[in-house]
Amino acid sequence: MKTDQQDKLLAELCKRLNCSEYTTLKPLTGGVSNLTYRLTDGDNQWIVRTSPPGTKAQGAHDMQREFNLLQALSGLYALSPKVHFIIDDSDVFPRPVYVMEAIEGIEIHKNLPDHYTANDPPALCHALIKAQLQLHQVPLNAALQTFNKGRGYIDRQIHGWIKRYQNVQAAHNHADIVMTWLQKNIPDDNRNYCLIHNDFKFDNLIFDQQEPTTVKGVLDWEMATVGDPLMDLGCSLAYWIVADDPASLQAIRTQPTTANNMLSRDEYVQHYCQLSGLSLDNYDFYYVYGLFRLMVIVQQIYYRYEKGQTDDQRFKPFGQIRDILIQHSQQHIGDSHV
Repeated sequence: MKTDQQDKLLAELCKRLNCSEYTTLKPLTGGVSNLTYRLTDGDNQWIVRTSPPGTKAQGAHDMQREFNLLQALSGLYALSPKVHFIIDDSDVFPRPVYVMEAIEGIEIHKNLPDHYTANDPPALCHALIKAQLQLHQVPLNAALQTFNKGRGYIDRQIHGWIKRYQNVQAAHNHADIVMTWLQKNIPDDNRNYCLIHNDFKFDNLIFDQQEPTTVKGVLDWEMATVGDPLMDLGCSLAYWIVADDPASLQAIRTQPTTANNMLSRDEYVQHYCQLSGLSLDNYDFYYVYGLFRLMVIVQQIYYRYEKGQTDDQRFKPFGQIRDILIQHSQQHIGDSHV
């Protein structure tokens, strides 16, 4: 964020929130999609969200949509953050910006923090799955129904992500085998739709400081919508890298899911199905979909890096990550016998 842009935005935020003259706006690191900042005036804290600069994939980084969904979810899901207001005024800032409450607690990233013992992973996994199921059980009021495009969610996702990949794919890299397999194996679209997050994983959760295995908040609602709950499950499984996965896949792990006593992918699915009452004999399609979708997101970010739209050096290895995800997807398809 340029200094003059930040100063103008900070002035507007202070005006709306009645902040003190000592207010600061500092970027939060870790995310690779939308930009997140902590606004503080010494006594109070807020979170400020906006999209990155540069060319964006169609439908991505929509701050107004994210704000509207969180506003519609208020009071229905205790783990969603409260939103305050959105600024959509190019005289203040070139892109829409919204402000939400700051949820304080324990953040879990690649490795487990010191708050946890070797006995905690099962409880952490169960808490994550429970929080995901609770989201899937939120009643769809009129405001949330506006995010429901009707039947055909699975088909739309497969063809939509294939199109997104084709828009940014590298000349030397193809995922034809995976795309063909997904199109040929689309399951029956006969489950009840619900609100889904589409990025439900440890580093999008905040855990309670006093009860470290209790989820206190869920963050990053950019891709939330109404759709098939098992597609949401597939998105989560793509991040669920376990100790017996290939070394190449473990090398790109961002969650502590290889730690001792963490649930396996099979156990994750079994526990979700046990809690939800859903039956699922084979989750290969949903897992491969999750891997492919994650690969496309990685490639979209890497495409921006290649085009010079960002100089963030964290994105330099994303081409290798893309290749690993494609390779693992192809390997899983070969092993699945579907």
